[in-house]
This record gives sequence, C-alpha cells and structure tokens, in this order.
Amino acid sequence: MKEIMFFDANCRIGRFYNGGPCAENAAALLREMDYYGVDKALVRFHNLAMSGVNVANRAIAGFMAEDTAKRLTGVWCILPSQCDEIPEPEEFFRGMKANRIGAITLLPFEHHYVPCRMTLGKMMDAAAERRIPVLLNGFAGKWPELYRFLEEFPRNVFIYQETIGKWGYDRQIRPLLENYENFYFETAGYWVPEGIRDLAEKYGAERILYGSGFPQYNQGNGMLQLKQSGLPAAAVELIAGKNLERILKGAQL
Repeated sequence: MKEIMFFDANCRIGRFYNGGPCAENAAALLREMDYYGVDKALVRFHNLAMSGVNVANRAIAGFMAEDTAKRLTGVWCILPSQCDEIPEPEEFFRGMKANRIGAITLLPFEHHYVPCRMTLGKMMDAAAERRIPVLLNGFAGKWPELYRFLEEFPRNVFIYQETIGKWGYDRQIRPLLENYENFYFETAGYWVPEGIRDLAEKYGAERILYGSGFPQYNQGNGMLQLKQSGLPAAAVELIAGKNLERILKGAQL
C-alpha cells in the first residue's frame, strides 16, 4: 500500500514555444507522475507568458477533458477587467467549475500591467470571498511589488511558487508567512539544508506544500527531500498532499 499521497502544487503542461522538456498533453504528464509516484497535480499552461491568457485557459480546459481519471486540477490566468479580455468574475468562476479548474494565477509583468487593486480588485475580491487560491509565480525577484500586492489583498489565499534555487529566500518569505495567515509556501527548488523542517516547525506544516516545478525539475527530487526532512510522518503527509487538497476543497466555485 502506498504510504503518502503526493499532490504536486507546481506543475506545467503543454509544449513550450522554443522546445525543451515538457509534457505535451495529459497522457504524457500522467506517465511522468506514475513514474515518480505522484497521485495528483495542480497544472498551469507551460507557455502562458507567450501564448496569451485566453489561448492558455482554453488549452488547460482541454487537458482537463483528456484526464478522465480526474487526477489533474487546472489553473486559469486572470487579467485586469478594464479591457474586457476575460469574463466577469461570476461567469469566469462558472467556467472554472465546469472545466475542473481549481486555482488562478497572474503574470502581471509579462502581460504588461501593474498588479494592484485598481487593475485586479474586482477579480481578487471575488476570489477572496470564494476562497479560491491564487498562485504567485509571476513575481520572481520582485519582492517590493509582491509585498505591496499582498498588502492590498490580505484576505486572499495565496500559494507562493517560484522554483527558488539553492540559496533560498527565507528573509523575504518568512515575513509573509508570519504576517499573512492565508499565505502558503510551495517547495519547488527550495534546497536549503533542513529548511523545510525549520519552516514547518516555526510556522506550521499546514502552511507548506509539496511542488516539483516540473518540467524545470523532475517530480522525484522534492519528494525525496520531504521524506528525508526529519519531520513527523503526520507533518510529511500534510505537506505532501493533504494541505493542497484541503485548500482546493475549501474553494467555493
């Protein structure tokens, strides 16, 4: 019997514009997951920055339809409401529910707008009311902008995911964990020695999520790191998949 349920919080699907490793469709991604023993995955479009939001959102809906086993949960991207490029929140959320989309993300700098209440207030407030998680994977290195964004939207559920790298960013991340109870940290690329255990002991294992960063990283290295973290089995199970499962189930779509 499998010991731990792994739910990958940081996974991309679809062919990238300039080639390179990828899972081109749901079947290819599920094969990767089976190889490493990943049960479920939260997936966003690999070429989101270049393809445009509506193309990417339609592609993710198509991948969800391919996944008849329902092991994948999709992520849609949002934009400012002023240019009428995506539907109003109620219609947008109905589309999410119909297409098995569980979270939203944003790439403000690639998509050329300022992330603030003036641009995104309507959608972000509606997401906060429904407890829909917002993935933060578009603020790499832009800590002042990220801090201001969270200050404007303290009620939203956020999952920070940036495939951080070997040096970590604890001095930037820990203040967010300390000050925002709905801020979650995902572990892709976080290779600080004993870092996961220290974060869990200081802020609670409930605040940390396993993520691979696939296809930039394979899904196995983060699994091994978590299993060898020295945390109690119950904490490992929370981080591996139970936390993300709880967050997604808590969304009112």
